[in-house]
Amino acid sequence: MQDVKFNYLTELCLRYQQHDFYVKEIPLSILSKVDKRFEIPQNEKIIAILDCTILGSGKAGVCFTDKGIRWRSIGNEVGSIEWIEFSGINQFKVQNEVEIYFDQKKVFLLGGGSNYPIPLFIELLTTLRDVLKQFSYELLLKQHSISSSVTYNELKNISTLFEKYEEAFEPNNGLLVDKHISTELKKKVIKYFDFHVNKGIVAFLRTFSLKKIDGIVICENGIYLKEAFISLYYPWYVFRNLPLYLLEDELVIRKDNVFHLTHSKMKGSEVLLFLKKLQKHANSVYQGVPSVIDLYPINSKS
Repeated sequence: MQDVKFNYLTELCLRYQQHDFYVKEIPLSILSKVDKRFEIPQNEKIIAILDCTILGSGKAGVCFTDKGIRWRSIGNEVGSIEWIEFSGINQFKVQNEVEIYFDQKKVFLLGGGSNYPIPLFIELLTTLRDVLKQFSYELLLKQHSISSSVTYNELKNISTLFEKYEEAFEPNNGLLVDKHISTELKKKVIKYFDFHVNKGIVAFLRTFSLKKIDGIVICENGIYLKEAFISLYYPWYVFRNLPLYLLEDELVIRKDNVFHLTHSKMKGSEVLLFLKKLQKHANSVYQGVPSVIDLYPINSKS
């Protein structure tokens, strides 16, 4: 049994993840620069970061905190807005493809190295504003503490149902569970997925060639998906009701996050079934625990 703490701002940001938009699991290399360059006070907690640099340095971008939104544009212009003031903005818009406006005021540039879709970013801002207007700042940031019965053994039992492991050969569907993950492979996974600490890795599904570590990692604290241009993390309380569907050899995750299964040894239909089984279990564990979409239904793919 483990204690899970979350708030609705974190959950909302998690649902709008795409590449270079980090929530909770923020690379240490980016965090170390954001604290200083974004002029964030020590008593302010970082919730999410959208990195807008070409090389992923974190030197420019947008930062969501428990106090408001902070940004640093490519031209080194720093700015911020607190949540109370943000809730009063009537319109968010973009001009010249990169300039973000709050009402009639240009606030920052979303250009540089960011591939995050600007329409999606505007939708995120609008949804945040609407939630604040409807429910208040206090509810958005209220810390919830719940007991989760998601355990290593239960996740292992589900994963084992889909594993086809032969001792004398490589696994024939790319899924390795528990002790079948070698120490050497586990080290590579930890490095590639940039885990800060031991996450209690239950299973690893490789979705590319043997020379790459692209794939899906099942951990006690949630699920990680990573390949060349996408890096996602969902704790189980968010993953439980996340829309998933197949489009040919692609797994589509909510906001058009496309995870490629073309080279996966496990068939796409099996991958989807595996993930749905995990979702069903997470739903049973968090049954009765409210989510941000219970309070404020986010549009169709939420």
